[in-house]
Amino acid sequence: MAAATEGFARSTQLLPMLSSSASAPSLSSPKDGSRSLSSTQVGTLPRADAPNRRDVANAALPMAASLHVPWKQLQVNVKAGTRSFADRMADRQRDSEVEDAGVFNLTLGSKGKDTFGSSFRKTWSTSKFEGVSPRAADMLKQTEQVQRLFSPAPAPALDVKVKGAAPVVGTPPKSGAKSFKPTARSSLSITKGCRLAQLIESGCIGLVRSSYFEDCMLHNRPVTMRQLIPNSFMWRGDEAVNLWWKHGKCFLMVVSYSWLSRDHPDPNQLHLRKLVRILEEYKKIWNIHEVAVIMDYCSLWQKGARTDTRTSEQKEQFNIGLRELNVAYAHKAITSVKLTEVPSNDPRKYEDRGWTLMEEILCDSKGGDWNRWTFGEFDSDSMQWTDSVVFFMQAKSAKLRPPLTPQKFAIELESRRQRVRQFDLPLFVNEKDNEEVPCLYEDIYVQLIHSTKLSYENADWSDEEALFCLEVVANCDRLERLSLANNRINVKAATEIARLIPSLPSLKYLNLSGNPLCQESQATDLVRLVWSREAKPMRSLIM
Repeated sequence: MAAATEGFARSTQLLPMLSSSASAPSLSSPKDGSRSLSSTQVGTLPRADAPNRRDVANAALPMAASLHVPWKQLQVNVKAGTRSFADRMADRQRDSEVEDAGVFNLTLGSKGKDTFGSSFRKTWSTSKFEGVSPRAADMLKQTEQVQRLFSPAPAPALDVKVKGAAPVVGTPPKSGAKSFKPTARSSLSITKGCRLAQLIESGCIGLVRSSYFEDCMLHNRPVTMRQLIPNSFMWRGDEAVNLWWKHGKCFLMVVSYSWLSRDHPDPNQLHLRKLVRILEEYKKIWNIHEVAVIMDYCSLWQKGARTDTRTSEQKEQFNIGLRELNVAYAHKAITSVKLTEVPSNDPRKYEDRGWTLMEEILCDSKGGDWNRWTFGEFDSDSMQWTDSVVFFMQAKSAKLRPPLTPQKFAIELESRRQRVRQFDLPLFVNEKDNEEVPCLYEDIYVQLIHSTKLSYENADWSDEEALFCLEVVANCDRLERLSLANNRINVKAATEIARLIPSLPSLKYLNLSGNPLCQESQATDLVRLVWSREAKPMRSLIM
């Protein structure tokens, strides 16, 4: 403070002398590197009583008529006080080093000396984030809020504990044992954060690299069960989920096919040859070098042909993964491929099996586009389709199966059972599947009716198929958009649509264009009347 007072006194004594020489003419700059001040410049120097004055330190200007002032002697400190620029830079460097260490160092006094004896240090501490600055803690809280918004809510998980296995991401490991139980709900639209993603990360469901099927084709051997697939041909769980979250349906594919023997699904490589060609065109169309494939025989731990060689952990993973693997067929961010061809000498066709009925309905019920394909009989070595887009367009289903309620699914399942029984064939090879498959379908049906958008354009549905779909739509209390364009829907289905509109409060968009009902004034007037009476936007009704 003494130095600051002395500098301030010298500056106040200097100002009257400068003002008395205001009429002195300005001279050219001298040879000694000093700088001359004109009367105008001198007159603009700050006064001692100015409200925003600046202290002039170390300024000993000679009382000469020329007013030649060496530039080094005119040092103006921006901040109050007499601390030099070097001292301030040293303090700034010291503070930055302390902040990098996660500790805030508050030093009082000048020239690095503590006025109160010692430094006052305060460690960043919040209720949840220890050792993190408040600004970083706020950013972490915002990130958690975003994750909660775009992640499904946790559900009561299966009480399954597997010893010696890696924990599910987001589940804290418990003492003594680690658990594979999923902590999130199933979802037909969310990728990272859903139950399927958690089971992929934990290893309950394995994703096979597309290069594995190419390797089997190259060495002329059928695919093997998961236990015998080298780890180099399996995707690491966390890596696969990140790629799935980034690329969606372009990265992940699920295959629906018929098992051609009791112990092996494809002993003669009928499905393998087609799958390799499909994967080749699939990678071309999306410009991806390697993709992931879900195939039940290769993705779940299988029991051996003669004895069950699985460990207890693998059995638990199989039971958990089997219940969720079928969700992949209805997930809009997964491409589903149906291989419907079976050998000519096999009496059980693709349409005569119970598992394929559920898989076919789930594939056709999913939302989105370019994510479901049906391949029947075709020569995998043929060069008929040189373009990848043309190759997949010929595999687009001409007619989709409508979604069914669990009651209608049970009726359809029983109809198939009666049909194959005439040929003395079982609907399921495993008798337990007669009760398991309806339960699995009902679980996925619950996810379907929670959808906010359903699109079944160009499904080639008549009134009968449309009524099956409308039975499901009647339970979709969250549905916001429904598109049934370019079908064969007529007055009968239009009447049912008009009846359902009041029971769907969230529905804001309805597309019925391209249907025969658009040519019937009675049907269109009825739908428009009910739509307007429910105060829904008329521009969102397309007919």
